[in-house]
Amino acid sequence: MEGILKVTPEELQATAGDFSGKGNTIKGLMDQMMGIVKNLSGSWQGEASATYLRKFQGLQADIDKMNRMIQEHSQDLNTMAEQYKQAENLNMEQGQGLTDSVIS
Repeated sequence: MEGILKVTPEELQATAGDFSGKGNTIKGLMDQMMGIVKNLSGSWQGEASATYLRKFQGLQADIDKMNRMIQEHSQDLNTMAEQYKQAENLNMEQGQGLTDSVIS
């Protein structure tokens, strides 16, 4: 069964869109959290506040990196879907050029 695709290009594209959307949702939530943390610094000062902010900034860098990876994966899925469509179209074109009745 190796080499058999069990997914359609449309399913790949739908999954890519879903994956990309989830990555954007995660990034949006992180941006909201950073806004809250930065607003806290107005009422919470000192070394503990600075440490808390640094930890969240490190977390934000990790989330940004993860989102970039998710977006790359989404692009890869779309590329695979497009390549699959092109291969199927080429196979169909070549198949249409074959003779139907070989034995006359």
